[in-house]
Amino acid sequence: MKSILGYVRVSTEEQAIHGLSIEAQTAAVQNWARANGHKLVDVYVDAGISARKPASKRPELQRLLSDVREKRGDLIVFTKLDRWFRNIAEYYKVQEVLEAHHVDWKTIQEDYDTSTASGRLKINIMLSVAQDEADRTSERIKAVFERKREKLEPVSGRLPIGYIISGKKIVKDPKTEELVSDVFQKYMACGSISETQRFILEKYEVRMLYQRVSKMLQNAAYFGCTHGMDGMCPAYITREQFDKIQETRMKIVRKTKGNRVYIFSGLTFCGECGKRMTFSPARGNASPVCKCRAHHIEKSGCMNKVCITEKKIERYLLDMVKAKAEEYAITSRRLNGSHKEKSYKPEIASIRAKISRVKELYINDIISLEECKEQNSALNARLEDLLEKDRPAKTIDLSKIQEVLQTGWESDYADISKSEKQEFWRILIKEITIYPDRRIDFDLNL
Repeated sequence: MKSILGYVRVSTEEQAIHGLSIEAQTAAVQNWARANGHKLVDVYVDAGISARKPASKRPELQRLLSDVREKRGDLIVFTKLDRWFRNIAEYYKVQEVLEAHHVDWKTIQEDYDTSTASGRLKINIMLSVAQDEADRTSERIKAVFERKREKLEPVSGRLPIGYIISGKKIVKDPKTEELVSDVFQKYMACGSISETQRFILEKYEVRMLYQRVSKMLQNAAYFGCTHGMDGMCPAYITREQFDKIQETRMKIVRKTKGNRVYIFSGLTFCGECGKRMTFSPARGNASPVCKCRAHHIEKSGCMNKVCITEKKIERYLLDMVKAKAEEYAITSRRLNGSHKEKSYKPEIASIRAKISRVKELYINDIISLEECKEQNSALNARLEDLLEKDRPAKTIDLSKIQEVLQTGWESDYADISKSEKQEFWRILIKEITIYPDRRIDFDLNL
């Protein structure tokens, strides 16, 4: 009687396509051990793992090899060779461990023998065939997924909060649509994940983890891009808003000692070295001071010695923000007046249809992989050229800024708290630059 170590492996695609289930393989190993009067010590199951994965990336195979080293078994049993490996190099790495500890292996549904030269040759040949088959299967799966992406159909069932699958399309989830929309609107207004968490908790009584909100803010699906395709799901924000959120994430408002609020924290940058400037409290009731961190704290060589008060920055912005908005409005009117003379959409649709037909030809074995790649390369190059020509002329949307700077905003500003002033400027201002000659410049948050 021998001590048997059973090994079972299946990738998600194989289980779905060929029905090579974990249960079927496990039952086969158990039945073989029982029928031959052997003791089954354990069954090691690597679920959802490709045979092309290296041994180091298969947790259960690593556990099996550990038990081999501890001499827990005499023979490893699995159903077919392709359950074990489809990669010759990886096969021999594991085989060295087995031979060092005098452990053999056997396939239940195939006949292999590692004790003779002809047997080892047969294994090499079959592993080469299995490796080639795995390569082809991988290419075909990629082609199928690519075709689904072109049709804007979901590739998997895993979706972020705010989305569900209806039919063959991704749609907004009515149960969470309002909450998700509020997460983005609140963050764009305040620039703080903690404030956004508190807002959602108060309004919906839903406690969202900091990390979860952070991942939502970085997920391209929310501007309609998932699986590498624009328009695959309905957007909660625009691409421009998404980019601004990423910029804001680089200017996180960190808590200070004593929870002091600095109105322009995270918005001010040094005009000499480009690094973020820092604020520090002044004595008594004096206004906090802004200075270059690189010069005053890190001593890293920046020559910007300027120390400027928060109050002076505030007065400058209050005086100049309307004039800056008017500059942008003039530029906006000029850009909005320009337009393309020709639409390339019909030709773009034609090229995309040709790309889809080429992939269908490959999937149906009418053309080779090389021919598919060659034709797709030429078509994709043409498609990129047409997409570039068809992009609309860049415009400037001042609606949000104009909404904030409505008549009477100055008197409203004088009555709000420092936290509200911080939120006000984060809506209006992209960044503020302080130069060594004490000059202040700023860009509006478009």
